[in-house]
Amino acid sequence: MTHPKVFVLYAPGINCHQETMAAFELAGGRPRLCHLTGDLLQGRLHLTDCDILAIPGGFAFGDHIAAGRIAAIDLIARLCDQLQAVREKGILVLGICNGFQVLVNTGLLPGTSEVGEPNALLDRNRSAVFESRWIRMRAEKSRCVWTENLVNDIFHVPVAHGEGRLRLPDDFSEDQTVFRYVGPGRDVPYPCNPNGSPENRAGICDPSGRILGLMPHPERALYPWFRSEDGLHLFKAGIDAVR
Repeated sequence: MTHPKVFVLYAPGINCHQETMAAFELAGGRPRLCHLTGDLLQGRLHLTDCDILAIPGGFAFGDHIAAGRIAAIDLIARLCDQLQAVREKGILVLGICNGFQVLVNTGLLPGTSEVGEPNALLDRNRSAVFESRWIRMRAEKSRCVWTENLVNDIFHVPVAHGEGRLRLPDDFSEDQTVFRYVGPGRDVPYPCNPNGSPENRAGICDPSGRILGLMPHPERALYPWFRSEDGLHLFKAGIDAVR
């Protein structure tokens, strides 16, 4: 598999699809924009017709009700069987920011409940304002397929969200914590942890390690002139994992 096929999901209001496609192309993938309404709901494409499924950032359906909620409701109501097939077939999935919010709202993350039965929440930032800034996060030792060769690496990447405070069920397993915000020392005060997530969690995976969601934007850190190219390492790791 020289150039794995990547579907980058697009729904009205998503605005990071071009950067996400560029990131996967730079990493050696073969990205294709996959329209929720034009491709999936019309039956032209199926969510499992790819090696990697990516749900990019933005404001899907305007983030009405709550961030990622309407997109998730649409997926559950109309494509629940395909979401279940993605899980069962072990398709690699990446959800970035709004994409992470969609995955949480569908129940694919943290992945300990049935599809369509979410048991976690990305709540309003503790600061009660939209946070747009550069942060640092560290890849933890976890069961995540995406980061198994990136453990302890530090990523300098931006965040841009209003609902990123991750609330998890009591039975959440710590080996599903993939990324944590880090500060200049042992403590991680605001704004190093921009949203107040408990245990400084910036990203988690499902029990299989194949579905990853994170609030920071690695697709906005691809080139030195972007201030950082750290994000490209994550996309390359995902491509390498399915080759």
